[in-house]
Amino acid sequence: MSEDGPKIRCPVCNNSELNIKAMMYSVPYFNELVFFTMACPQCNFKHNDIFSAEQRRPARWTLRVDDETKMSIRVVRSSSGTIRIPEFGIDIEPGPAADGFITNVEGVLLRIKPVLQMAINFAETDEQRHHGEHLMEELDLAIEGRRAFTLIIEDPVGVSAILPDDLTLVTHEELTDEEAAGLRGAPMWIDAARREVWKRKG
Repeated sequence: MSEDGPKIRCPVCNNSELNIKAMMYSVPYFNELVFFTMACPQCNFKHNDIFSAEQRRPARWTLRVDDETKMSIRVVRSSSGTIRIPEFGIDIEPGPAADGFITNVEGVLLRIKPVLQMAINFAETDEQRHHGEHLMEELDLAIEGRRAFTLIIEDPVGVSAILPDDLTLVTHEELTDEEAAGLRGAPMWIDAARREVWKRKG
């Protein structure tokens, strides 16, 4: 059940308040997450994000994806989560446009593809373009379950996670304060929206 939430000024046009709707989402191990959407009625800016119904420590989750069945494992990524695939040299850090989402391992890879394609399109040298095209081939093999890789998610607010039914498949580590400080967090306006939604939820 969703309901109208509090008002935050649009970070894009700054001329209107965002319409915010929040919904509780039950996830094993995490118990409850709050999924909320924000939309500006004036400039049509939209944003989705997730936060936990309880305080969590900064964390790192690591999954070795070495068979096709692991492609369906649930992944929760908040707008403050950093995604890493070291074998491909891929690091996706949060920025002002970073959405929170709930998907699976395959869904994470599919979200990376258009970002990589854009990098290929705007490559300044043949070497950069060839490197991007090679990564795209590797990504396609991974999506087909024919290329093993490691998926890592780090989050300074501890909301992002990799959550298989069998938690022995993943490594979960609490980050030190120093490690957490080295990560990018969500923009301040998103943190404000999270606080206001939680305040309304009680």
